[in-house]
Amino acid sequence: MLRQELISEVANNIIDLQLQHPIRVAISGITASGKTTLANELAEELRRRKKEVVRTSIDNFHNPRAIRYRQGKDSAIGYYEDAHDYQAFKEKLLIPLGENGNRQYQIVSLDLEKDEYVNPEQQLATDDTIFIVDGTFLLKKELIHLFDYKIFVQTDFELARKRGAKRETIAFGSYEKAEVMFLNRYHAASSLYLNEHNPQENADIVVNNNDVGSPYFL
Repeated sequence: MLRQELISEVANNIIDLQLQHPIRVAISGITASGKTTLANELAEELRRRKKEVVRTSIDNFHNPRAIRYRQGKDSAIGYYEDAHDYQAFKEKLLIPLGENGNRQYQIVSLDLEKDEYVNPEQQLATDDTIFIVDGTFLLKKELIHLFDYKIFVQTDFELARKRGAKRETIAFGSYEKAEVMFLNRYHAASSLYLNEHNPQENADIVVNNNDVGSPYFL
C-alpha cells in the first residue's frame, strides 16, 4: 500500500469519529518503529483538510534525571518504569480533553535540557481539535481508556534497532554503542511493554511499517 494512501485512510477514520470533545489519537510502537514520522505525516494530512491539529508527544512529559535514571542509565526496567511522568501526562493533557474535561491543557511538563519542571500557560482546546500524540508506551492499560483512536506501528526489532542506532549514532558516539543501548535498554523495555500490555490487540489499527515506503494494515 502506498504510504500516502494509508495516511489518507487513517485520516478518514479519525475525521469520521463523532465525539463531543477533542479527539485524542495515540500512536504507539517500539522505539524507532517510525511512530513519530507517521504522527507528523498524519498531522500534516489533517491540516491539509483544514482540521485544527495539536501535535505532541509523551516525551514532553519526562521525569527529571534523578527519577529517570535512578535504576541506572542502561536499565531497561528503569526506562520502562521511570522515564515518563504519567500522572502529569494524564492530568495536564489527556483528562482535560475528555468528555467531562474543561478543555484546558498543556503539552509539556518538563524542560528536558534544563531538567526543570515547567508550568506554561494553559491553552484552551475546541471540541473539534484533534490531538496527535506519539510515544512508545502509550497503550499501557492505565492510559488506553484516555485515547479515542489508537494506532500501533509494528516494526521488526532488528529493523527498528538498525534505524534507531543510525539515528542516534552521534548522540552515543558510535553506531555500535547506539545499537547496544537499543538492545539493552530501549528494546528490552519495549519487549516488557509488549508482553505486559499487548498493545497490538488493544489498538484500533495496526500498521506494519517494515517497509516505510509501503506500509500496510494488519
